[in-house]
Amino acid sequence: MATPQGSQTLWRANLTVACGTALSRTTGLIRIIVFGAMIGQTALADVYDAANNAPNVVYELLVGGILAATLVPLFTRHLQADDDEAVSAISSVAFVALAAITALAIALSPLIFRMFSLNPAADIDVEMFRNTGTVLTRLFLVQIFFYGVTAIASAILNSKRKFFAAAWTPVMANVVTILTLLAIPAVTSLKPPPLSEAASNSSLQWLLGLGSTSGIIVMTAGMVIALSRSGVRLRWNLNFKHPAVVNLLRLSGWAAGYVAANQVALVVIKNLARPGSGNVDAYSKAFAFFSLPHGLLAVSLATTFAPDLARAVANLDIPDFQHRLISGIRLTALFTIPASFGMFVLARPLVAMLLQHGSFTSLASQNTARALSGLAIGLAGFSVYLFVLRGFYANNDTRTPFWLNLFENALNIIFAMVLVNRFDVLGLGIAFAIAYLVSAIVAMFVMQIKSPGFKATATLAGLIPLFVSASVMAVCVFLFKGLFTSNESAAGLDATLQVIGGLLVGSVVYCLMLFAFRVSEVRTLVRR
Repeated sequence: MATPQGSQTLWRANLTVACGTALSRTTGLIRIIVFGAMIGQTALADVYDAANNAPNVVYELLVGGILAATLVPLFTRHLQADDDEAVSAISSVAFVALAAITALAIALSPLIFRMFSLNPAADIDVEMFRNTGTVLTRLFLVQIFFYGVTAIASAILNSKRKFFAAAWTPVMANVVTILTLLAIPAVTSLKPPPLSEAASNSSLQWLLGLGSTSGIIVMTAGMVIALSRSGVRLRWNLNFKHPAVVNLLRLSGWAAGYVAANQVALVVIKNLARPGSGNVDAYSKAFAFFSLPHGLLAVSLATTFAPDLARAVANLDIPDFQHRLISGIRLTALFTIPASFGMFVLARPLVAMLLQHGSFTSLASQNTARALSGLAIGLAGFSVYLFVLRGFYANNDTRTPFWLNLFENALNIIFAMVLVNRFDVLGLGIAFAIAYLVSAIVAMFVMQIKSPGFKATATLAGLIPLFVSASVMAVCVFLFKGLFTSNESAAGLDATLQVIGGLLVGSVVYCLMLFAFRVSEVRTLVRR
């Protein structure tokens, strides 16, 4: 079981990651705001989003998810045994694989972008849309190699319980991208620049493409510097037959299937949003808002819990593993359930407050808010689901997450195809939410089968006070929002007052309800 000193260290690590993630997500939000003000919700915005899909997916799956989750348990075991040779072998093989994958992806750029534009809007020049998108895709796909290097460095540092660099270096990437977006008026006088301008203006193409890629390169450089100062000394050891590499390849086979399932679902969802209509941009921006509380609250917890889960399994301490897993689920739910309810109620003023500036119109805000409302319903399910998967990865089990993810993506696609014609981007958001809520519950019961001491029903029942507290909070925030007569079309100061006031009211009500239910984690947090 965790000692008080160990718990204190864990909370300190959580705070380090949360602070870095908060600044990273804040600068990421500023990047989105600047992009919306400069480009608007146009066909060019959809081109940019579709072209950036491949490296963005790599980022979420490598750095924020699947590969990091696979590497951390491996590195934890080898570093605990002082087996630097194994770490060097894994890293060397991974570098070569990343270079090959990046080169292949760049060669296949036209095909990759075409997959994300199979169902374009009727009122755009499809050839111009795809030609411009292919150029940007080539520039963006360079990021894959650097994302991979970042993932490896992050996994090694996390295994050594060094979380600072991975949480804080993304800030540098966002700052570089923001500066390049602010330079758009220097290469075009059109506000916002239409798709035709991007198709004919090579300076604008290079600015949009290399601006984002340069930020990722700077982020990777920061991670490499942090790794070199951590005391880890990697040496070149390209040994494909090394037992650690063989183990990684075995695990990565299922990881590749996980990636493929996500890519298929993403292609379907983005095409259902009709590329070129602005709906792809609406869904993408809504997902960025959705990811903000997930990254700040859930990823911070998962990042700091993952090494301890792997260490408990390596030490054959199953009770400690199950205790940490349940604690992580409860803490994830404690933060993400109220964020889910609050984001659902405040979606419209939140989007208007942050995005409705420059070329980003009221209609674009409304469209983005509809997508966010649907996505928000599934925030807690999404976060809990991904945390439970960390439990499987800690046990060197990548097969079960693959099948669970296949199930989740199938649900997402089915519900999206059913709901999109009636509810457009709102339907796509609801489909995502339902898929993850159901999958989170299923994942917990599968964990009960894999680790019999883990009680899924009891764990879910323990979340009822959190759900009730968040429900009461949501009603109070909704009533507060109703005090503003123009709440559906609010912007500027009016929207800001709704959001800030709603956050204050919601926080107070939620905390009071948690104290009334005597939720133990709240008292622990207060003591910390």
